[in-house]
Amino acid sequence: MRKSSDSVALRNKYLLERIKSIKGERPFWGYRRVWAYLRYIDGLIVNKKRVYRLMRENRLTVKPNTRLIAKRVSDRPKPRAEKPKEFWGIDMTKVMTESGWVYVVIVLEWYTKKIVGHYSGKQARTAEWLEALEKGLNREFTGGVRRNKLKLMSDNGSQPNSLSFMKACSNLEVEQVLQATTTQRVMQIQRE
Repeated sequence: MRKSSDSVALRNKYLLERIKSIKGERPFWGYRRVWAYLRYIDGLIVNKKRVYRLMRENRLTVKPNTRLIAKRVSDRPKPRAEKPKEFWGIDMTKVMTESGWVYVVIVLEWYTKKIVGHYSGKQARTAEWLEALEKGLNREFTGGVRRNKLKLMSDNGSQPNSLSFMKACSNLEVEQVLQATTTQRVMQIQRE
């Protein structure tokens, strides 16, 4: 490790004292908040890396709380389609065009990876999601869905969790595969 010059050590001494006083008032702040305070409240032009290095060398960094780290792995594995028309997925994205944002809802057949239904337009309400789903159902299940036991995979967004979407899936006899709380709501709607 190389030794810093006397002028740098003098500048770091003032900065370190200021960091220690900020940490004394706010002990749970990390280096980013300390840097922002130094930059925007104190008006010091200082690099984030420098603040981090000084805090790390003087053991002023915050220890991560492992209980608060987001869990990125699902509790249950994603199901695999063994045959066509068993699992479908539905999701939405938005695309910037010359005339503004356009929402695109896609219904994907998981086994063949074929797009079976879609919608694109300026809005993406539940009605538009149902339109994309119904296009796919009408195209792929001309004789009806009832015998095939189709499962529809979706995230927990507001459209697939809406009452009208869940009722429509129930009426169409399409099983929604969502998290447990939403599945309980689907089962409650089916009982009504």
